[in-house]
Amino acid sequence: MSWDPAQKPDLAWQLAGGLPRGTSGSEQEVGEGAVLLQDEPRIRIVLSRCSETSRRQVSKIYRTPLALTWRDLFRYPQAQREFENLQYAFGKGLPVAEPLGFGLRRIPGRDWYSQLTTAYLKGNTLRDILASRTEGRKELVSGAGRLVAAMHRAGMVWGTAHSGNFMVDDDGDDSLSAFDVPYALCIGKDMTGSRFALYDVWNMAVDFRTQCKLDESLVRLFFEAYGQGVGIGPSTLLSQVSERRGRKSVFWERLYIRTVRSFRLRPF
Repeated sequence: MSWDPAQKPDLAWQLAGGLPRGTSGSEQEVGEGAVLLQDEPRIRIVLSRCSETSRRQVSKIYRTPLALTWRDLFRYPQAQREFENLQYAFGKGLPVAEPLGFGLRRIPGRDWYSQLTTAYLKGNTLRDILASRTEGRKELVSGAGRLVAAMHRAGMVWGTAHSGNFMVDDDGDDSLSAFDVPYALCIGKDMTGSRFALYDVWNMAVDFRTQCKLDESLVRLFFEAYGQGVGIGPSTLLSQVSERRGRKSVFWERLYIRTVRSFRLRPF
């Protein structure tokens, strides 16, 4: 079976359920087919080869059960949001997963489906790399700061910035790329200094401290790299972020990014 990222998402969902299970490291020959990386009640993720370029690609297929379709009447699907956000970022030259295709299937009285296909990013997440390495940590943390700063300068706030959403090409030059951006805000103007940009920086600092268990000297490097990228002194930035203590302090930013911005009327 050849995997077509442009096929109807409801059909893709059915086909994905019959695929052999695999991992992101599964070796595939061109034309050999696809493997199912993740199988959950509302999302299936498939790794395959692009028929035109033979590059690896990843398709995320979302299923909304009939009983919950009412919630999506006034908002557009996560796959579509992420596709448009990736298009914006890719067009700005940001290092993100290249968007390849999007599909939507909404039929009254049935489950609804949507599908996003992107180019495959090889490597491991920044979180995994930081947990397994002692060397090169300073460069990786600084690189994360520069990438987030580049996003904000380009008018994009990530919304889900954390070490698990960076991919590190650990077989190459340790370059960083971003993925998983369904809640990004793409404003089209420099967002540095905004409360939404600080929300991204706050998320990264919390993640580095709690999930990656980094010491403060490395967290400081992130602030320094980000600050250099946007023209804010690290001490000023650290002070601004330190004022936001606990999730209650960023409640409205989180609500706006994850909820309010999702409700945009779009044709089915």
